[in-house]
Amino acid sequence: MKQEEDVAKESPVDSVTTLGVLSWLMLCSLGTLQLQPVIGGALVDHLGISLPHIGILFGTELVATAIGCCVAALSMSRLDRRLLCVAAVLLLLTASIACAWITAFIWLAVARFAAGLAGGMIQAVVYATAALRTNKNRTFAMINIALMVGGGLTIGLAPTMAAAGGVAMIFGLFAVMALMVLPLLRVIPRGAADIPDLPLAAAAANPAEFGKHAIPLLLLFALLFAGHTALWIYQERIGDALGLSHDYIGAILGGSTLLGMLGAAIAGVVGRRLNQWMAQLIAFTGAILASLLIVYGQSGLVYASGVALLMTVRFFGVTYMFVLSTDLDPSGRLTGLANTAIFVGAGVGPFAAAAVVGHGNVQAVGLLSAGIYVICIAVARYVTTGARALKIAPAQ
Repeated sequence: MKQEEDVAKESPVDSVTTLGVLSWLMLCSLGTLQLQPVIGGALVDHLGISLPHIGILFGTELVATAIGCCVAALSMSRLDRRLLCVAAVLLLLTASIACAWITAFIWLAVARFAAGLAGGMIQAVVYATAALRTNKNRTFAMINIALMVGGGLTIGLAPTMAAAGGVAMIFGLFAVMALMVLPLLRVIPRGAADIPDLPLAAAAANPAEFGKHAIPLLLLFALLFAGHTALWIYQERIGDALGLSHDYIGAILGGSTLLGMLGAAIAGVVGRRLNQWMAQLIAFTGAILASLLIVYGQSGLVYASGVALLMTVRFFGVTYMFVLSTDLDPSGRLTGLANTAIFVGAGVGPFAAAAVVGHGNVQAVGLLSAGIYVICIAVARYVTTGARALKIAPAQ
């Protein structure tokens, strides 16, 4: 037994290098999604793409990400994971280079669909590899921190990059990131017959096995991210309409991303002192208030406050939601399904926003987002009723 433990500790999959590669892969796969407000503004300014088309473009990318993640995860046990990751990174590299040169909307949409598909496959490989590491909690924590720090930095720098080289420079950055990680993919294990499948493979199982609260919980994940992305993709344009500089908007959006860590940290500190229902009520009430502040605020201070509040309560609430998913299904299958629900909801949000924004009616988008969060409160009430007696701690 001692010898087996020593082997496990010496396993390359537990190395710092592997953790760094996994974090970098997640930045590659989610980077453009984090930068959607800035990229959207750059596409409007430099290519003349309309606001409804921006919503369709980003919605397409998010739906493709959900498809790529789900299909790859369900097939993970039958695939060489390293080769799959190499293929996905090459596809992302190609799509990023294409986006840097394409100016026609229809071909840009095709390229972003390909990028989303590749990003989803990369995430599936990251989840599968992370599941093999000895300390899974630390692994996911470090990946999330890297995502938020990296997202905050890139959002802050993106407006300057767009001003210097247009949207092509932003897409070029992600092409370079994909190129840099290619030689390092040898640390990704190919997989073996004794490696457990990803929790997301539970999608093939009957959801009824999870109990009556499982499907509403998945709906809650989808609605949360639909409400978020509906407003997120237009936040740069809202700041621009207030007369804020692109650098200032980038600083606000980048800083708000970092505040996501604060929201998650608060959830971890509060833990068992707050039950699930109260946690969700606080999170969604805060999200409603933040959405209205963003679109109805008449100053940069109000706008910045709304953006900061929205990111803080989002990560606060979603931390409790993930814990609830593991409580309802300790095997982790429901948590895997929640990841697909997130991207489905995140993909639907921009399409819904595109239907109401018209020629710049951002107030309608804000009301749409707030309305979705109102529905979330009702769904959360139902979902948490079955766990009312539970006081679940996001971190122990």
